[in-house]
Amino acid sequence: MKEAIVPPVAALNQAPAQPEWWQQFREGNRDAFALIYHTYVDDLYSYGLHFCGDAEKVKDCLQELFQDLWHSRRQLAETVVHIRYYLLTAFRRHLLRSLQKDRRWRKTDDTIPFDFECIPPREHHIIQDEIRKEQLQQLHSALATLTRRQREAIYLRFFQNLSYQEVADMMGMKVDSVYNLISKAIGLLKEILALPVLLLLVNRGA
Repeated sequence: MKEAIVPPVAALNQAPAQPEWWQQFREGNRDAFALIYHTYVDDLYSYGLHFCGDAEKVKDCLQELFQDLWHSRRQLAETVVHIRYYLLTAFRRHLLRSLQKDRRWRKTDDTIPFDFECIPPREHHIIQDEIRKEQLQQLHSALATLTRRQREAIYLRFFQNLSYQEVADMMGMKVDSVYNLISKAIGLLKEILALPVLLLLVNRGA
């Protein structure tokens, strides 16, 4: 069994640019590894919860992901500019493998739910405007009417700020198909939502 990797909280005295974090991590620098972990773990956890809704499975897959990253660091790509995208892609593969081993998920990929919570947990305490709360709830309800793949594409594009090409690569689709998927989803949302509510979503990816 692999040793558990628990990144230290300590950060580098002067935080370098992200590509330098990756290079230093590959060279065995635990502080750089900690910076990567603490910068992106919340995004990965949020994506995992949307993807399968099983908090324990998400935590297990996260631990497995970072263990694998640490132990195989010298075999990883030498340069990674967009670390969030790299980690989300790797984490998606871990989740899919785990779900496919689980009897509850041994069907087609389309049966895997992609639930949507449009208010990240860390933002709950700062949202005071009741009108905005109501708008976000309307957006949440509307997103729930989309297909799983539409919700995932919307989440990756507008909540994780990935490019259309990155979303396509991550979901195993052609970029034109992603444009069409998101365009159709936005069209459906336009029929449900007032423009100010829809802009809450679209402006995230601006």
